[in-house]
Amino acid sequence: MRYTIDRYMNVAMANNVVWLADGKSLAYTTNITGVPQAWRVDAEGGYPEQLTYFDNRIWALYSLKKSNGIAFTMDVGGDEKNQIFLLPLDGSAPINLTANPNAVHQFGGIVEDEGKLVYASNARDSACFDICSMDLKERVPRIVLQNNDNYNWPASLSPNGRYLLYNKLKGQSDNALWMVDVTTGASKQTPEGGVGAFTHPVWTSDSSAFYLLADQDSEFVYLARYDLASGRMETVHKEDWDIEALALSGDDRYLAFSVNRDGYSVLKVKDLLTGEFVSLPEIPRGVISQYSSMGWSPRAHKLAFSLASGGRNSDIWVLDLDTKSVKQVTFSSRCGIQTDGFVEPELMRFKSFDGLEVPFWLYVPRGRKAKNLPVLVNIHGGPEGQERPAFKPVIQFLVNQGLAVAAPNVRGSIGYGRTYHHLDDVEKRMDSVADIDALVKHLIARGIADPTRIAVMGMSYGGFMTLASITEYPELWAAAVDIVGIANFESFLEHTSPYRRTHRETEYGSLEKHRDLLRRISPIHKADRIRCPLMVIHGARDPRVPVGEAEQIVESLQSRGREVEYLRYEDEGHGIVKLANKLDCYEKVASFLKKHLRVD
Repeated sequence: MRYTIDRYMNVAMANNVVWLADGKSLAYTTNITGVPQAWRVDAEGGYPEQLTYFDNRIWALYSLKKSNGIAFTMDVGGDEKNQIFLLPLDGSAPINLTANPNAVHQFGGIVEDEGKLVYASNARDSACFDICSMDLKERVPRIVLQNNDNYNWPASLSPNGRYLLYNKLKGQSDNALWMVDVTTGASKQTPEGGVGAFTHPVWTSDSSAFYLLADQDSEFVYLARYDLASGRMETVHKEDWDIEALALSGDDRYLAFSVNRDGYSVLKVKDLLTGEFVSLPEIPRGVISQYSSMGWSPRAHKLAFSLASGGRNSDIWVLDLDTKSVKQVTFSSRCGIQTDGFVEPELMRFKSFDGLEVPFWLYVPRGRKAKNLPVLVNIHGGPEGQERPAFKPVIQFLVNQGLAVAAPNVRGSIGYGRTYHHLDDVEKRMDSVADIDALVKHLIARGIADPTRIAVMGMSYGGFMTLASITEYPELWAAAVDIVGIANFESFLEHTSPYRRTHRETEYGSLEKHRDLLRRISPIHKADRIRCPLMVIHGARDPRVPVGEAEQIVESLQSRGREVEYLRYEDEGHGIVKLANKLDCYEKVASFLKKHLRVD
């Protein structure tokens, strides 16, 4: 059965779960009203309560440990200039603590005993982030640590409120972890000399140590412990896959983490008292979001997390170690779509031009065999992203409309080791585009794809990959859709948000050293090669990939009399978020693809 676009765009998803101070209820975000807002639900289940009523997306939630309230971040119209809000859960209105719409603010923590907010802000210099504090009553910012080296991101505030861990980004995937005394401003690197990925630090209850994820001197991300007194970091657990999320119970006994095994999440809990792993009840196969604040109840051995799969929208689940049970707490709306309206993808692999094995996910319309199908190649963003079997309403809608979708993890994707991740750096950029060519040839050779009915689509860096694919291999495509993509690396780096430029240059190349390379790989200079119809989609308020990238490629094709459609959304940023815009946008995307791929 085919369903209309409004069904899929209204499918709700629950994410960003945090425990409230009572230990009995959870706060989370869901898009059930159109854009993600904060809601509350009893951890045992029950009818949820809406907490916020904004027209703009709430990005993340943070629980106050001692009082009945939450903090959250929110921007306006996708401009990503996040403000930090405090929401008491006594019926009071949310309070905008930072209230500077011209700056980006990133939450560090709240020292409740002192009534103090710790955060990072680029208010002083748009290209750099200072570590700041603020008295919650006076709300006057104070710079604790002035930074002049770009991207400094709060990671975790110690329970005693003294130390803030923050990341100094060296690139999109490499950083150094630093610690600042928020009282004195004294800072030091922890561990000293470490460069790599140092993420997700969680403190012990006495603030003497913290656990973290790292890949220093390792192919894969592992679990480690850093001791403040000794200054030593020791490995706790390591696998031949990335560990990607962790949480420490309030009594320091249980350490929970998830392992990214070929895209699927495997949850593990280690008993730090015995050193043994806990036997867990069966958890549905899927993806535990590493960005959704997996965490323990402050008063019990209960772990909350967000779980989704390719064919199941995300919901909040709670694992209870005492009863050895796991239960679904939220039941997000599927808008009447029956089981046959969702498809789980199959993990497959192909060999690229140089023999490299590249994984991809294949979605096949329900009731169809994987033979001679119209196929959409959907390319993830990042470029350090990873295509995983998590719920994506746009893909599910397109598959329901009769398109097969092949979603690859080309070289440069995360999840397959540090070596694989860096195979597309700078001069090797176009090797990842060659992976797309190899994928299409594989789909044709296997008989999966009708060679006359293949399209490509991608968002953000996936948009660049889309444009690069249709300029480097124009003969392959019947249609293409570029969503907030990069057309010209020179203008992109010149006009992206100042604090993003430096760490992006590590991946793409710098304007000072690699301008010739950037010009050579930019699709805008090869637009004359494009043969297929192109749809370009962009938000006017996009701070990451400015809307000028879309307008350059559109103008170039229009001047040549080529077929191009342009959708510009004035109230969107980097992606299409608002429900009305999603309904408009993806209905047009589906019609465009079905027309050019000859899908009835």
